[in-house]
Amino acid sequence: MITCRDCGEGVVTAFRLIKGGRRLWVCHECDSVWLGDAPPAGRSEGTLYLYVEPYDGPGTPTDWQQIERVGACVPHEGG
Repeated sequence: MITCRDCGEGVVTAFRLIKGGRRLWVCHECDSVWLGDAPPAGRSEGTLYLYVEPYDGPGTPTDWQQIERVGACVPHEGG
């Protein structure tokens, strides 16, 4: 499990953008984003809304509906 380096509370998980396939890591608590295949290191590169299409009301996908989890196996931090 990877704990978010920005909020210190959320779990960070590997995802990919459904549109385009870009790989990113997202905090489930604060929506912070790290780009790339490697587990996040350092501060985030922004938040999820910067990398997805804007929500435009009913009938359009929310931020979290525009990403899908990828099966990354990440070692537990801290032992």
